[in-house]
This record gives sequence, structure tokens and C-alpha cells, in this order.
Amino acid sequence: MEKISLKERFSYGLGDLACNLMFQLITAYLMFFYTDVAGIGLGAISLIMLVARVVDAVTDPMMGVVIDKTHTKWGKARPYVLWMAVPFGIISASMFLVPNFGGTGKFIYALITYILFCIVYTALNIPYSTMLSCMTDDVSDRLSFNMFKSLGASLGGFIVMGATLTLVGMIGRGDQKKGFFGTVVLYAAVGIILLMICFKNTRERIIPETEKDSVAGAIKVAVKNKYWLLLCGITFFTFAGMILKNQSTMYYAKYYLNNEGIASLLMTIPTLLSFLMAFVIPTLAKKIGKRNCILSGGLATIAGNLVVLISRTNLAGILAGTVLCGIGLGLGMGVTFVMGAETVDYSEWQTGRRPQGIMTALMGFGVKLSMAMSGVVGAQILKFGGYVENSEQTEGALRAIQMNYIWIPVIFFIVVVILSLFYDLDKKYEKILAEIHERRN
Repeated sequence: MEKISLKERFSYGLGDLACNLMFQLITAYLMFFYTDVAGIGLGAISLIMLVARVVDAVTDPMMGVVIDKTHTKWGKARPYVLWMAVPFGIISASMFLVPNFGGTGKFIYALITYILFCIVYTALNIPYSTMLSCMTDDVSDRLSFNMFKSLGASLGGFIVMGATLTLVGMIGRGDQKKGFFGTVVLYAAVGIILLMICFKNTRERIIPETEKDSVAGAIKVAVKNKYWLLLCGITFFTFAGMILKNQSTMYYAKYYLNNEGIASLLMTIPTLLSFLMAFVIPTLAKKIGKRNCILSGGLATIAGNLVVLISRTNLAGILAGTVLCGIGLGLGMGVTFVMGAETVDYSEWQTGRRPQGIMTALMGFGVKLSMAMSGVVGAQILKFGGYVENSEQTEGALRAIQMNYIWIPVIFFIVVVILSLFYDLDKKYEKILAEIHERRN
């Protein structure tokens, strides 16, 4: 078996660092930027999120099929990391540059740039995630690649949560529009460089024949895979809970705690813990199983949110609950993409087909659907509660902020725990992989 270098593992992780500089920035700050900085209404934000998901419903499966039909000297998925690097950086920066076109003009500009971001992110992140099933099928190597992927994602989140508001203040000098745009340009430039390094130093080793299935044919193969369906549900609700909490943090800190400055700490703690836990996840996953990592992570996240709830405005209690949430998220999200690669192997064992592009794409669509649902649900709950930007909030608005920050994430992670109870591929995987190798040989 070919020995995979530390340089390649590290370079693969840089890809998710680049992606998460933007993904985490958008999930944590874009809604706040739209409402409190750009002055776009909550109803308009909900419409932007819904329209973008309609676009994703078309582009995500199409990208999956494109990957499955791609055949280049660089592989099936890896070339897109190079081709999409620069467009990804440019479009990301444009989202935080909202010209003074009036209410309708700002809405149209935000809609166009958000849709373009979704398309480019699809064309970049789905191939990047698909690479995990293309680089190796060795369990230990996949866990190692995934460790560096998780480290990159967590480091990206840590940088965004910990440094963004400081950079906005330094660059903008009191002008948040200027500060946010300058900060995003900086992140985008770094991201482009990291993606090019990721492309240069990685290699695909498992290259099946170019798939001839149509979109419908590939989806038909995917939906026969019960473990993939369960994992899609787990991923959807995990990201929905995380994103809703992240995007609500600024509101919770500014209006519920009357301490806007604490927002960075509340968002940094989970990403720092996820970063640290990435080092132990490979060992832990081998010892207790990947499914049990998700199960215990979901329970820890629920417990952490409840600790925050009963702490009310007590900072020590809130921080303790936030630490518990961070541990839970690190446990659950640290194994998701390895499990996704294993469900691709299961499809090959089950049907003889390996539509890895479409399977990864549809999981990616689930993540973006969760992103949209979190945005729409969060915006509508705030609107129903009577939220008014940059004003003293009513009791109804404060309850709405608390609902977004605590109660809805708790409900989502209860669903994650229930779904994980039905996932038992860990027990069968070694035997399945051995049979796949026999067929290939």
C-alpha cells in the first residue's frame, strides 16, 4: 500500500481552511451584516435564502453528475479546486459590498451575489469533499485525511469567530461597511492561495470508470443506500443547529446579554474546541465507533444548550454551556465526511455503482438547505417577535432571540440523536470493504 505523506494530508486540510474562512463568516455574520449594517429587511433576507436554495436544487445534483463524468489527468474532483479558487474569492468579497442603491437595489444586489456565491461554492466544495473518497479507501488514512480536514475547518472557524470583529474595527475605523468588506477581501486572498496549495499537493488514487448514469439514475442508486439517507439527515440537522446558533450569537450577545463584545468569545470557544478535538477524533472513532461519536456529540450539545438556558445572563454558566456545546459539535462533525466516504463504498458493495459525485453533492445540498432553513426560520422568528435592528428590544423580540439561540438548536440535535440510533454501518464496514477489494481484484 502506498504511504501517504504528511505534506499531502496537511495540504488537503488547507482546502477546508479556505472554504471555512467564507462559510463560517457567512453563517455567523452575513445575516447580521444584512440587517444591522446594510439595512436589508428580514422579509427580503428570507426570500434571498429561499431563491438561492431553488438554484442549489438544480446546481448541486448537476455538479455531482459533472464530477462523476469528469476524467482528467488530475482526477475527477481535484481539478475543480484549482478552477474555482479565484471565482470563489471574488464572489465571496462581493457579498459584503452592498452599494447604496436604495431598498430594492440593495435587495437585488444581495440576491444576485448570494446566488453566485452558492453556485461557485457548489463547484468548489462538492469536488473538494468528494476527494476524500477518491484519495484512498484505507480506513486509517481516511481518518487521518479527515483529521486534517477537520483541523482546517476548525481553524478557519476559529480565525473567523475570533478575529473578524477586531479586523472590522481596525480596517473600518468605525465604518462597519468598510470594515466588513476589507476583512472579507483579506480572507478571500488567503483562501485563494490555500486552495492552490491544496490542489498542487494532493492526488486521487481511486478513479473508477466514468459514470454513465443520468442524474435520475445516480439518484436512484443513492436513495437505495439507507446509511447515506440517515447520514444526510444527521448532517442536515447538525449543520442547521450549528448555523442557527452561530447566526444568532451576535443578536444574543448584543440584545439579550447587552454585551456585543462577548459574541467573539461565544463563537470562538466551540471552534477552538473543535480544533483541539480533531486530534483525538481518529483514535476515539476507532475505539467507540463513528456513530457513537455523533450520538454522544449530539447529547453533549443538547446538554450545553440547556446549561446556557438555565444560566440566563450568568456569564460563567453561559461559558460552561458553550464549552459543552463545542465538545459536542467537535465529536459529531469530526467524523461526518469519513462516514460519507464509507456510504459511497456501501453503494458500490450494494449495487456495483459508485456515484460518489452525486452522493457528495446531495449531502452538500442538504448542508446548504440547512443553511437556508436556518436563515429563513431565524429571520421569521425574529420578525414574529418584533425585532427592530439597532433598538432596545421588546420582551417578545428577546424571547425570539433566545428561541433561535437555544431552543431550535436543541430540537435539531434531538433529531440528530434519534437518527444516529439507526446507523449501524460501523459494525459491517470492514467485511463490506474486504468484499469490495475482492471484486476489484
